[in-house]
Amino acid sequence: EESAEPSDTDQDTTNAHASFPTAGSWQAIWSPQHNTYYFYNSETKETTWVNPLQPATSESEPSSSSTSQSGPSTTIDSHYAALQANAMAQGIDPSLAHLDPSLASSSGVPSNFMYTAKFNARTGAFAKSDSRDPTHLSEYERAKRMSEFYFDVGAWERDVEARNKAEIEAEAEGEGKKRKRPTKKDLERFKEQKRLKKIAKTAWLRT
Repeated sequence: EESAEPSDTDQDTTNAHASFPTAGSWQAIWSPQHNTYYFYNSETKETTWVNPLQPATSESEPSSSSTSQSGPSTTIDSHYAALQANAMAQGIDPSLAHLDPSLASSSGVPSNFMYTAKFNARTGAFAKSDSRDPTHLSEYERAKRMSEFYFDVGAWERDVEARNKAEIEAEAEGEGKKRKRPTKKDLERFKEQKRLKKIAKTAWLRT
């Protein structure tokens, strides 16, 4: 008599056709954002990326395989696990957690997953990172573009910056140009020169 229970061969064939097995309270849920399955326990409300139905690997596997699996993937898995936990705490379906930006920010997203983009406010299409922004029409930018038609604005700005830096360094070292105050003799000499100059202008009236 043939047994009603599936044989080991049948089980292997079934597992080969199924993406991930499900049994009891564990459910395999596909995450389109991560392109993989995660597992949710309907009784304990637990979520995990590790297949709880998969038998433990034998200890004969080389240690290099375990080393290769650890690293960046561990950090990513922990982040997504925190994301799923936050979704469950707020009563949100874990498979839709990636659609809520507030969950992504509260779960501690690594900085390398953050990015910024520009888009056209009229068409809604994404723009290049080096495309023009509103500052392109500012008074300074317009004056700079007009001036660049006649001379090198960048070289002039660098020259001014270099001179200012040199003056600051000279003043700090005590070598700056200090204005010399005129003495009493200098003041008397200036007055005499001014008087003689005035007489010379009106000399033709006395001839």
